[in-house]
Amino acid sequence: MKSNRIAKKIVILPNLRKKGSYMENKILLSLAHMGGTEQKYIDEAFKESWVVPLGPNVDEFEKRLAKYVGMPNVVALSAGTAAIHLGLLMMGVKAGDEVICQSFTFAASANPITYLGAKPVFVDSEPGTWNMCPETLKKAIIERRKITGKFPKAIIVVHLYGMPAKMGEILAVHSSAQTKKVQNVCFSTPHKPVKTSRTIITNISATTIA
Repeated sequence: MKSNRIAKKIVILPNLRKKGSYMENKILLSLAHMGGTEQKYIDEAFKESWVVPLGPNVDEFEKRLAKYVGMPNVVALSAGTAAIHLGLLMMGVKAGDEVICQSFTFAASANPITYLGAKPVFVDSEPGTWNMCPETLKKAIIERRKITGKFPKAIIVVHLYGMPAKMGEILAVHSSAQTKKVQNVCFSTPHKPVKTSRTIITNISATTIA
């Protein structure tokens, strides 16, 4: 009888990989682009002992990327996770602080918060972009201030799967709170920061170049 009850809960799904199905036309995530000259530069790095500590190729990459996105400083790290970690350190996030992060994202967007002993506060997405909902963000900031007596230390906004978040609305909420902001654009093309007459709104932007 027990096995029969278990069997009744099993649902047989159709073959989603059959020809013409949506699985046949899937878009691959994080597919690396190889231009054909990568091996040349790898061989050059080994030949000239640029493995540690880095070398002129990385220096030039940082310089060109900074110029492309219009930022004064760019540093190449091992991964987007490391970039978010460093950004939070630069913002002074420490144990006991709260950092807002959207709930629908890769775990690495939230992991660096816990590295520092801070607490992630997850905000849900809106259906248009699947990214952080500005209205829910506003409610979360108000609620956390009522409970803790202070604003969250930072907000991590993720541009998921190449889809930009509603930054205009998020920045409007952000400007009313005493918080700093990290943009996780590891799934997206790096972009120029939003500027105002006073300062650059985007404090830190983390991206991954594949």
